[in-house]
Amino acid sequence: MKLSLRGLAFTASLLLSVPALAADLPSIKDAPDMPQTPDWIVTIGGTMGIQPSYPGARSYSFMGMPTLEFRREDQPPRFGSPDDDFSFVVLHNDWLAVGPAANYVNSRSVRDNPALYGMNGVDASIELGAFAEWTPLSFLRIRGEVRKAVTGYDGMAYALDGDLWKRFGQLTLSIGPRLNFNNDQYANSFFSVTPWQAALNQSAGGLLTPYRATGGLTSAGFTAAARYEVNEFGRVSVFGNYEVLTGSVADSPIAIHAGSRDQFTAGVEIAYHYRTGALSFLPTF
Repeated sequence: MKLSLRGLAFTASLLLSVPALAADLPSIKDAPDMPQTPDWIVTIGGTMGIQPSYPGARSYSFMGMPTLEFRREDQPPRFGSPDDDFSFVVLHNDWLAVGPAANYVNSRSVRDNPALYGMNGVDASIELGAFAEWTPLSFLRIRGEVRKAVTGYDGMAYALDGDLWKRFGQLTLSIGPRLNFNNDQYANSFFSVTPWQAALNQSAGGLLTPYRATGGLTSAGFTAAARYEVNEFGRVSVFGNYEVLTGSVADSPIAIHAGSRDQFTAGVEIAYHYRTGALSFLPTF
């Protein structure tokens, strides 16, 4: 095959131009780094302790509640009290957080409480709803909840809590008020006494008299807590809560003669932190 001088010159010029063109192309090494997506810190654990056996009880029973929290690694931990109802944040910024909430209310057994002879038992109740937290100051949290009982008693529950806290290195101390509101269905289920129930109770030597309880502010009190971050992988918390029955339910003969207006709860929480990168579905704003 014959090549002309003109063809050889063209081929040579093409080969010489390839390195120059390659030098002008950006290399993979020089490409800008892709932004890294922050990992998430997941906290799982549980709270164990004692609480009144049922609303208005003078006896106590064991209680347990799971802990579940999420936060991005580039965000500081949010304050939380170990007596918070079960919940987790799905939308938040530096001053506001919202998400679902749930609470468990113990059943009331007449068989285990002779002073309630003649009364109806109340099945264990699961309350489902939502919460919102407002943090107007770096040391102040205000939390509200709305919950609907889906088992047991048929009623609504509302809570309004406040907390002041102070961090001392790995230790956080907190204290704040607790206000609980319930509707008439809740009050009737746990604190009302019909004339027939009163007659049955008195026939067995009881002290219950007919009474119609109504809803409203049903208890008020406060919680004090201490939380210690053992290391980056876990924490331990202890807390104590005192509340007193108020309003119509406080005047019920069930609270006066078969139970107690004073309600105490105490417990310890143990929680474990771990890192994951699979929670991009949780938004922030």
